[in-house]
Amino acid sequence: MRWIFDGNVLENEFRAAIYRYIKENPGAYPMKIMRETNLGRGSVLYHLDILLYAGKVACLKEGRIKKYHAAQKAVV
Repeated sequence: MRWIFDGNVLENEFRAAIYRYIKENPGAYPMKIMRETNLGRGSVLYHLDILLYAGKVACLKEGRIKKYHAAQKAVV
């Protein structure tokens, strides 16, 4: 088992592809990410959870749809 840290979270090629897609298409939702990246539902949802946990993306729920955006780092 490999541990996922902030420094290596994007080393996985599928996770990096999902993250790039979200950065280029703010407000993307899982079904659209699945279509555009050619990844399965389970893979997309799994990697979105990891990106959320790592603070790389943020999720906004609009009705029943979850939309993902690249997370903004706070400047202090």
